[in-house]
Amino acid sequence: MKLDGKSIQAAIAHLVEEYRLDPYQVLDIMRSWIKSGFKKDYPEYRKSDIAVNIEDDWSIKVYKVLTVVEELEDEETQILLADAKKERKDIEIGEPLLTDVTPENMELSRIAAQAAAQTIKQGIKNIERERFYDKFQDKEGQLLKAKVIKVHTDSVILDIDGTTVVLAPESQIPNRPYEVGEEVFVFLKKISKEAWSIVLDITQTSPEYVVAILEKLVPEFEEGVVRIDKIWRIAWKKTKIIVSSTDESIDPVWVFVGHKWDRINTVLSLLDGEKVDFVENIDDPKELITRLLKPAQINSIDIKDGNKAVVKVDESQKPLAIGKAASNIKLATQLSWYSIEVI
Repeated sequence: MKLDGKSIQAAIAHLVEEYRLDPYQVLDIMRSWIKSGFKKDYPEYRKSDIAVNIEDDWSIKVYKVLTVVEELEDEETQILLADAKKERKDIEIGEPLLTDVTPENMELSRIAAQAAAQTIKQGIKNIERERFYDKFQDKEGQLLKAKVIKVHTDSVILDIDGTTVVLAPESQIPNRPYEVGEEVFVFLKKISKEAWSIVLDITQTSPEYVVAILEKLVPEFEEGVVRIDKIWRIAWKKTKIIVSSTDESIDPVWVFVGHKWDRINTVLSLLDGEKVDFVENIDDPKELITRLLKPAQINSIDIKDGNKAVVKVDESQKPLAIGKAASNIKLATQLSWYSIEVI
C-alpha cells in the first residue's frame, strides 16, 4: 500500500465523514496507523520510539526518537550528549533528538496495512468511548428518558438519546412487563470508565429513582422549601417517605401530594401503580410510628429496651398495619429505626 499525499487525504476525509471525527483527531489516528505499519515492516525499529509527521504537502516523515543522556544504557532509545551535539549543537541532556528514518518509498506491505488497520479501529473506538463518557458524565444522578428497543429473557435493551444501554435484571421493577417501543424513565446512578468500555449504572428500583421523579414534579422540593428526610422502598410494592418543610406554615405532605392529588397520581403512573406514602417528620417516636403504620388505627405503642416498639391494634387492623407481604411494617421499621411488633 503506497502512502502518498492523495491516499492520506482520501483516508482522512473518509474517517471525518463516516465517523464525524475532528480532523485533528483523525491526524492523530493516521500517525498511529503509519507508525504501527512501519514497525511491522521494519522490525529493526520495533523497540525504538518512533514519531510520524504528516507534512503540509501531505508527505510523510518517520523519525527515530532518541533521548539525550550522559551515560548510554539503551542504544535503541538513547544517545550520548557528545554524539547528539554533532546533529544539533544546542541540544541538552533529557531532550529528544529526532533522526529521519523515512524509507525512500513510503509503502506498507499487505500484512503491515492490516495490522495498522487495527490501530485505526482502536483509535476510533477510543474516541467514541470518550464521546460516550462526555455525553453522560453531567447526567449522573438524573432521571433519563429511554425507549425499549429489545426485550430478552433477563435483560431489557434501551435507547437513551441514541445510545444503546442495558437495563440489568436487578435494576428492573420486579414482574413488570416491558414492551418494545414503550418509553420509560431510568435513574443514572453512576457512569464509570472501565478497561475497554464506559458503563452506565441505570436503575428503576432504587429509592433515588423515586426521589428523581419528585424533583421533576415538585418545584418546592427542588427549591428546598420541602425536604425528604428519609426514604425506603420495596420496588413495585410500596415506598414510604418521611418529609418536612423549612416553613412551618407549609404542610410538606400536601406539597408532595399536590392539589387534587395531581402530583401523587403522576408519580403513581410513573411507578406503574406502586404505592407511595408521605409522612410528615416528627421527633416523638410513638407519633412517628403511628403515622408510618397508617392506614391502620393504633390503640397504643409501648417502647421497650430503647429500640423495640410493641404496637397494639384491633384484630381487624392487623392486616393494614402489617401490609401486603409485610411491606408496611418493614418500611416503618426501616424508617423509624425501631423493631416493630404488632399485637
